[in-house]
Amino acid sequence: MPVTNPDANSLLGVDRRTLLVLTGTAGITILSGCPSEPSSSGPSYEHIEIDDGPTFGPGLQAVTERGYYAALVVTEDEAELFDFERLADVEAAFVRGTDFSASYLGLVQVCPLNSSMRFEIVDINESDVNLTVNLVVRDETPHSDDRVISTLLLRIPHPVPDRIAVELDIADRHETFSGTRLSGTKQPVFG
Repeated sequence: MPVTNPDANSLLGVDRRTLLVLTGTAGITILSGCPSEPSSSGPSYEHIEIDDGPTFGPGLQAVTERGYYAALVVTEDEAELFDFERLADVEAAFVRGTDFSASYLGLVQVCPLNSSMRFEIVDINESDVNLTVNLVVRDETPHSDDRVISTLLLRIPHPVPDRIAVELDIADRHETFSGTRLSGTKQPVFG
């Protein structure tokens, strides 16, 4: 009985294995930025969440106490303040894939959370001077008991506002904090 190659008659000239690899890579690329529709009257955005330690130079540096940090990253030079050694490939690609001539990054950091907790973006609004981000922290099952700095990055098209304000709900706590463009870097807030 002769052995046949099922890919020999492929119309695209691509074998199944190559097609599966290409499809998987495209899927990872699409999911890595998580494009989102504008909320209310807010801007369109893409986002990614990073659960690790201190991934951003001016931001939170330790998980020993409760802390909050927000900033607007508006240039490639400011993006170099990320610790790319700590970032996973998809996270580094998200930062490096930002075209700062057309968009900016809104950065939100909270600690200590655990790695099973996730940010849920409730609403984003933008004015000439403020980007306002409303978030809820959800604890996914299975629950973990580690302590991490959770970082949310939002990629938003220009124009760049002057400030970022964050409204955050964690269980029965409501926190409000803000930050500015890095040229006016603000120190993290510990509570």
